[in-house]
Amino acid sequence: MSCDELIDKLIDYLDGELVEEQRALAKSHLDSCPNCPSYVESYSYTVKVVRKLPQCRRLPEAVEQRLRAALKDALCGRTDR
Repeated sequence: MSCDELIDKLIDYLDGELVEEQRALAKSHLDSCPNCPSYVESYSYTVKVVRKLPQCRRLPEAVEQRLRAALKDALCGRTDR
């Protein structure tokens, strides 16, 4: 699994919703990648904080896409992308 693939599946990974094969691939990637563990820790913390906020409407699709793109761009310096 590459960094990009992990990011695409990250919320499902954190929620325990990946099938066992995908979960094992994600775990293997996290065990060998020098960058992703800190990214996952930060992302996980952000999700926990946001889930404690009062419920609000869903983000507009364009905003969600820009946010996802910005998160991916934060990984630019990686050579395994």
